[in-house]
Formats: sequence, structure tokens, C-alpha cells
Amino acid sequence: MKIITLEVSIVHVNQHPIGIDRSLIDITEAQRAIYDEISQGPRGAVPSPFLAMLDRPALAKAIQQTGVELRFRGILSGAERELAILATAGTVGCGYEWQYHAPIARREGLADHIIEATRKGIAPSDEHARWAVIIRFCQSVTATRRVSRELLAEVLELVGREGATELVAIAGYYALLASFIIIGGHDISLSN
Repeated sequence: MKIITLEVSIVHVNQHPIGIDRSLIDITEAQRAIYDEISQGPRGAVPSPFLAMLDRPALAKAIQQTGVELRFRGILSGAERELAILATAGTVGCGYEWQYHAPIARREGLADHIIEATRKGIAPSDEHARWAVIIRFCQSVTATRRVSRELLAEVLELVGREGATELVAIAGYYALLASFIIIGGHDISLSN
């Protein structure tokens, strides 16, 4: 009787065109170090955009540190910050980012109709409400990289120079994250 031995190898296929898979199979030491740093930070986890950028661990580290500064150490109120994030996510059409931050925005005290305005539009009667000014500002920065003098003056009156600077940074940062989410294959529908 002849015994035949078969070797079976399991090949893991990363389902994402860039970044690493949530399974962490084939993660390198450098990727693992940044993964652990993010998960042990104020987020308490590693959200999808950071998985998508871990092909370049040093870049992922720098980007996530910017996010920590904006999200956890910024000068804007939590409601203003989350409103800016949602406006940016709605403008670029990133469902993952929008769905991730909508519950946070509710916890920060934003009403559902304000949250929905970040993806469905502002009613003309609300055009100059404090929250609407922030949405319009972030939408303009994200979509065109420009704002009118009038809109900038409104934002400066609402949140000051430091707050306006932070709003520009939030719009740029979350548009960057949205690119990683979408290109990395982690996005979901904005309309959920």
C-alpha cells in the first residue's frame, strides 16, 4: 500500500486594493507597531481609514496624529467638530465616515435635522443658522478649496481665527481619510 501525503496551503487574499485586511494576516512588524499605537490611543480601535493607509506605516502614524489633534484636542466644541466632519463626509460622498460620525454628533447634542442637512442639504430658511454656516463653509472648502469673503467673515464671527483654521484642517483631513476609505475598499452607502 502506498501512502500519499498532500500538502495544503491556505493563501490569504487581502480583499482591499491598498492597506491591510482587518484579519491582520501578513501584517509586518512596522504595521503592527502603528496598528497597536492607534488602537491604544484615544480612538480605542483602528478604524478602516487607518487600515487602508498601513502600507506606509510612518505615513499612517503622521496622519493619525493629526486626527488625534483635531478630534481630541481641538478648540471647536464637539458639536462643531462633528458637524464639520459630517459636512465633509457628505460632500465627498463617503458613507463610512458619515455613518461613523453621525452617532457621535448625536451624542454631542446635534439634532437629527442638522445631521441630515450635512448630506441632504440645508433648507433655505436655515441658511444663516450657526450650524448651517459651518456646513456651507466645510462644503465649500472640500468641494472647491475656496470660500467667499462673506462666508469666511461669517465663520470668523462664529468661531474666530483659530476655529476657522481648525475647520479648514478638518475639511482637508477628513477628505483625505475619505480617499483612503473609498480607494481602500472600505466605504459603505451614504444613504443608509
